[in-house]
Amino acid sequence: MKARFLFPHKWRLVGYLCFAADIIFSIVLKVLHPEGYAATDLSQVLGPGQKPYHIYSGVTEMRWHNDVTILLIIFGLLLVAFSKEKIEDEQISQSRLDSLRWAVYFNYALFIVCVLFIYGMHFIPVLIFNMISPLIFFIIRFRWKIYQLNRSLKSN
Repeated sequence: MKARFLFPHKWRLVGYLCFAADIIFSIVLKVLHPEGYAATDLSQVLGPGQKPYHIYSGVTEMRWHNDVTILLIIFGLLLVAFSKEKIEDEQISQSRLDSLRWAVYFNYALFIVCVLFIYGMHFIPVLIFNMISPLIFFIIRFRWKIYQLNRSLKSN
């Protein structure tokens, strides 16, 4: 992976801050609205004789929280995953590429299992998780490889 396509190293901190802000935002929303926003019963939104296209006028005010949460997670994880290291050499670049490959393999293997065993409305959280899981798997594997590389260099 070419280093010219990566964000500067200092942006990783911005990514961690976005991710931490999202965690705090999600906890506060869960405390304020323990029933959640995704569990809205459409029969409560619809009045007598209303058609389903009127649903959007009542739900959009509640759903912006979900949009902010997803955008903060994606933005933060992208910055963490694709920021340069302080020293970006060929070995780190190769580890980055291998980690990305394994993250995609693992993500699609998990997604195939979910497609086979999860049905109906329970599949929506799977789709949401599938948006961010490649980044999470990549960050975990890449950080593990960097840790192993640093540990082997210190032992020599």
